Amino acid sequence: MRVQPKLTRNNHLLSTADLSGEEIRNILYLMGLLKDAHKQGIQLPLLKDKVLGMIFEINSTRTRISFETAMTELGGHAEFLSASNLHIGDGQESMRDTAEVISRMTDAVIMRCEDHAYIEEFAKYSYVPVFNGMTMDGHPTQVLADVFTMMEHLPSTPLEDMVIEYMGDSNDNVDKLVPIQREMMWICAKLGMTYIACGPRRMWPNEADRAQFERFVAEEGTSAKLLTTDDPFEYSDVADFAVTDSFVYGMPDGPEKEARRSVLMPFQINQAFVDAGKPGLGVLHCLPCERDVELTSEVLDGPNSLAFEEAENRLHAQKAILVWYLRTDPKDEALRAYHMGKVDAFLNSVERSVPSAVYHEDHSEN
Repeated sequence: MRVQPKLTRNNHLLSTADLSGEEIRNILYLMGLLKDAHKQGIQLPLLKDKVLGMIFEINSTRTRISFETAMTELGGHAEFLSASNLHIGDGQESMRDTAEVISRMTDAVIMRCEDHAYIEEFAKYSYVPVFNGMTMDGHPTQVLADVFTMMEHLPSTPLEDMVIEYMGDSNDNVDKLVPIQREMMWICAKLGMTYIACGPRRMWPNEADRAQFERFVAEEGTSAKLLTTDDPFEYSDVADFAVTDSFVYGMPDGPEKEARRSVLMPFQINQAFVDAGKPGLGVLHCLPCERDVELTSEVLDGPNSLAFEEAENRLHAQKAILVWYLRTDPKDEALRAYHMGKVDAFLNSVERSVPSAVYHEDHSEN
């Protein structure tokens, strides 16, 4: 009889909304353990023989490299699958059929696509955990690395005392370009952090997202706050971190793109903004960055920038996510030996022609 997928929503990581505050804290702690080992040149083969399928519809630098490197250093293998090379799409194979096939051959799948509905459907029919490598609705693996970077920057400050000012668009209703912002709001709500949405009034969090923030606060019992302002300097004396993202990510060249860039330019992170803030203000950008637009090169390359530490921490975030979802009890060595013995016994009992790769004849001069 055909076996049906039986994974629950919480077996996947499609959004930080899928994680409890305790789970987020545990993954962050695991990140620290794995990074400590990495810094001492130690790689832990916690996922030996595991295979990660990677389906990418959108180009990627940090997400792809960090997941591939993470699987290699954990002893497993990452199989890159470009969406253009798979039988997915109109007139080809359905997402359901694709999910059932790929998930029967791998131990987990990461997907990066524009439409969040695609990853939701894939997860529905997958036999293995599915990770969101970014959709236009969210980017959970990124914000886990972001918060870890903040913890490293302010190691003596409890998460619930940290204040984050997000510069730009935080309204999902405007143009669907808020995958980082929404995930940052959710993780702040669950961990008790303060999120300040700094941008034009029409780009403040919409009512649905505000309500979701408050639901997470109530569920987790935190004291997280969601504040809004259109004055970049209003909270300069309290913000520990200024976070920004591409103002025009994925938008085609044209008047609409230029108009959006123009509207958001007053919320650029520049040296004047940094100088007005706390002395230890940390500046984050998930990259890629349009230099001198979202933030100036002076800031990006300056002492307050955490953008490249943030990028480096993507590797350790992916390691922690993979280990958290895929690490099971080590295989019983006796069971491994049993199956190895059965296979060897069979191969030794039949006549086979096995070409040797070794050249035995000695051609050295006598």
